[in-house]
Amino acid sequence: MDQRPATGTLASLRALPAPTRWLLLGIGLARVASFMIWPFIAVAMNQRFGTPITEIGAQLALGAVISIALSPLSGLLGDRFNTRNLMLLGCALSASCYLVMGLLPGQTSYFVAIIGMAVSQSILEPLLRMLLSDTAVDAAQRTFLFHIRYYVVNCAAAIGPLIGLWFANHQSDGVFCIAIGACAMLALTIIHADRARLCNPHLTQTTSPPLRQIFGAMLRSQLFLSIIVANFFLVLLYAQMDEPLTFYLLQLSVDDINHIIAMMSFTNAAVVLVVHLLLMNWLIALADKTAYLVALACLMIAHALIALNTEAWWAGWLFAVVFATFAEIIVMPLFGTLIDRLAPPGMRGSFIGISMLAGFGSALAPLLGAVVIAQYGGAVLFWGLALTCIPIGLLGYWVLRASQPELVPASPRLDGCPWRSDPSRWRQGP
Repeated sequence: MDQRPATGTLASLRALPAPTRWLLLGIGLARVASFMIWPFIAVAMNQRFGTPITEIGAQLALGAVISIALSPLSGLLGDRFNTRNLMLLGCALSASCYLVMGLLPGQTSYFVAIIGMAVSQSILEPLLRMLLSDTAVDAAQRTFLFHIRYYVVNCAAAIGPLIGLWFANHQSDGVFCIAIGACAMLALTIIHADRARLCNPHLTQTTSPPLRQIFGAMLRSQLFLSIIVANFFLVLLYAQMDEPLTFYLLQLSVDDINHIIAMMSFTNAAVVLVVHLLLMNWLIALADKTAYLVALACLMIAHALIALNTEAWWAGWLFAVVFATFAEIIVMPLFGTLIDRLAPPGMRGSFIGISMLAGFGSALAPLLGAVVIAQYGGAVLFWGLALTCIPIGLLGYWVLRASQPELVPASPRLDGCPWRSDPSRWRQGP
């Protein structure tokens, strides 16, 4: 294990261009606002408006499907146009959804907001990743950015629910004002980063090829398609830790449910903030196939712990979150790095957008979880998920074992002078 000190990671962070750091801050603030609201949305709809959990699950699933289905379109547009205005539109749409929820609280307005946020995220998610990548100096720095972005998001996941807990317990709509301000801050950092991208001497300006050539490159890359399939099943399993677990807590009539949800979110983020920072260098160098297998083993333990916790022991939920978080730390940044390396010149936005179709797993999770919990109970759902981790882990191991000779880079240095590594050491894929 290559265990370099955390100061190497901090030095690498300071070496990032200033617009990149500002963009990371904007993304972080927007995620803080999001985590103040969405972890409690199912409870708010159920307790404030009496919405059944199956209906909540269907609405969240529909929103996720819309977001994922539109993401490839955003990626394709990102390869062809100056995407700043499109991202600013996404920020404005997010702010509008928060405004509607704050001024007109009700089942209809929340449903409209869920759909509007889905469209907004379909615009912002692939294009922000592309913009962040375009501000980097070289391939090694882009790999580091995928990890540090993941770390920033989890900082937000630690802070957001703790702040949002007060608003949720008091059923206060003032939280939406904070969220609107965060959207405005993200818009400002997007403008700043876009100016820096246009002046980036390290960014090779390429013309996006025709759509037929883009889709041809994707269809010819069996590795790219296999990675999407493996990621779909991984996301489907992992997403059961979100709304379906909340539905299970509602079914068990757990006392002080908002507090439990906030504690699980904080536990998830706290484990990431400590473990990911210490092991970041090792995770970057870890063999892809090994990482996937270990992640699925941790996820299987997490689901089994939930299934066993029929007495609603609060520590049982937290232990399950810890193991699920280990899986998240190991494998979640992996797929973003793989897709970035596989994308040919001029096709990065398209490849990122298409790869997000794997998120259909998260779209199916709320509805699947709600139906199974309503019909058979949460224990049946999570025992089934634990057993499903075995074939899914073996599938991902087989796919990534085939990818290993092509995709494993020389491990980039994250200490000293981190961005002087030879770009020729990185295989760019087809």
